[in-house]
Amino acid sequence: MGKWTARSLTITFAALAGCGHTTVGPTPTGAPSPSPPAASGGGDSQIVVSADLGSPDLIAVWSLYGVAVADAAEKVGHADYAGEVSARALLADRWKELRAERQPEKQLHDPYLDRLVEVRDAGFIGEYVLAFLAHPGWTVSGDELARLNVAAFKTWAATHLPKDHRAVTAATVRLRGIPATPIPGSHLPTTTEINPAETPCANLQPAIDRAVADWDREARALPSVALSIELAEQTLPSLERLSGDPRARRDGVVFVSPAALEILFDAGFCAVDRSDWPTAEKMLRRAIELSPANANVRGELVQTLIMQKRPDEADSELEIALAFSDSPCQTAMLWRKRAYILFDRGKLVDAYRAYARSLELDPQSELARSEMNLIVTTLQRAGTYDEKVLAPLIAPAAGKMHVTNCPR
Repeated sequence: MGKWTARSLTITFAALAGCGHTTVGPTPTGAPSPSPPAASGGGDSQIVVSADLGSPDLIAVWSLYGVAVADAAEKVGHADYAGEVSARALLADRWKELRAERQPEKQLHDPYLDRLVEVRDAGFIGEYVLAFLAHPGWTVSGDELARLNVAAFKTWAATHLPKDHRAVTAATVRLRGIPATPIPGSHLPTTTEINPAETPCANLQPAIDRAVADWDREARALPSVALSIELAEQTLPSLERLSGDPRARRDGVVFVSPAALEILFDAGFCAVDRSDWPTAEKMLRRAIELSPANANVRGELVQTLIMQKRPDEADSELEIALAFSDSPCQTAMLWRKRAYILFDRGKLVDAYRAYARSLELDPQSELARSEMNLIVTTLQRAGTYDEKVLAPLIAPAAGKMHVTNCPR
């Protein structure tokens, strides 16, 4: 690669968080040459690399990463997924080259970059970036969606990435003159403005209706399939489900504000509150379209289907929700819903076992214990109780019933 010619791209090294910066000149010798900015590019972008890195080699590779991010953003007019993928790939490649160049005189090691090289060598940079760095405003093209191999990455990551792995970003890119990445739905009310847990639904309904109408207008104008993510763990499973959607494979996916998902969920929640099951189902299904791997939303849909006496559909959605559940509390709640369906079908022994499974995950649930005792009593009265199959439980302590509410 050629040398970096003078350009209005300043690399600044942050001494410490919150402290001043020392500017290092714009023409370092031997640095890689970035592509010229597009006509619509902002110029004057600034890259801040933490001096805590210490090693000149680390500072150099992270500076290169920052240049790549700025270049990609200038080409398309804003930061996006494709630019992050190319920058992380370049970061891994350059670090691998440096390690080879320094051997055997100097052993170069960095825990994060060494791990990133492994990801790159395994061919999973795209999946990795989405799993650990995706945020609202990013777009994934239909072609890229088709190329993702989420199942293979999950299998690989299970043995190569620690459970507490986090992506490191040691270079901050401040894009000057380039607009912030547009985020669909960012104008919608937040949970601080609309929160059915704090304000009665009847009082919130006008604001909810306006917000849903606002989102409908914006969603119809989107050129790609909208995806709203509450938890990072939901990103790849959601994309995996969308990879089978014909429109998503054609038009791609755009990450929208979590507020879009929240407003549809609130609309469904408040419809449940007034026992308007058809509207609740409609809103919750729309929420699931926005966030296919959200077990909490599917769990609420299961409840609406149960209330409409559609156990087969409820059980089908419940199976998907269990596969996507991301906490023991949530899984326990879903098992209680399964137990209710089984009880309603007259399958008391299976219902008992489903409640028992929920107790393994949420031992404080008096609701599950109470229902298990009811099943034992029902079987005893019918003369079909078999203590070899089911052991009687100690009745829950008298007092107010405790029902677990899982944090969202």
